Amino acid sequence: MNPNPSDLKLISKVKSETLADLRSFCRESVNLMTSDVSSYAQGRYRLWLFHECDLRTPGTITKAYYNDRLGNFCQRVYPGTNIGLLTFGGKIGNIQSTGLIIPHRDHSYSRAIARTVNLGSCIFNYDGKDYQLNDGDIIEFNCKKLHGVTKILSEERFSINLWQLNQEKGYFPIV
Repeated sequence: MNPNPSDLKLISKVKSETLADLRSFCRESVNLMTSDVSSYAQGRYRLWLFHECDLRTPGTITKAYYNDRLGNFCQRVYPGTNIGLLTFGGKIGNIQSTGLIIPHRDHSYSRAIARTVNLGSCIFNYDGKDYQLNDGDIIEFNCKKLHGVTKILSEERFSINLWQLNQEKGYFPIV
């Protein structure tokens, strides 16, 4: 775990033998995605994982999509994660998604530490600086600082964004 939550760091890479399976799973999940309701992410498609926080009625936590294999992978990436978001940039079938989100701070439903699994490549803006994320990168950052995806560099890009619900603020997992 990052002892200083103000830092952005590359913590790992997805193993090459896992990357193709993970990408295939993400591609097959696009038909489950819905258009993002956030004004920060217009034109982006996403799928809540484990739990969903309705950002239009803050404080409302509901169960979301769950898959055992993905859940186990996410627990290896971020032990204790209990809320996540799968996002997509590109075109698959009839779904065209920008995959972009302008710099923002995450809602109080999550604790400060977030981890992102990046499939494809993009420009990730963090605390006013641009960083290129490459295929398989797993990053950790303070999601209460300004951050966003400002450009997709690959034909398709997926991200699995993981957090822990902020129980100190009253956001509890549904059992």
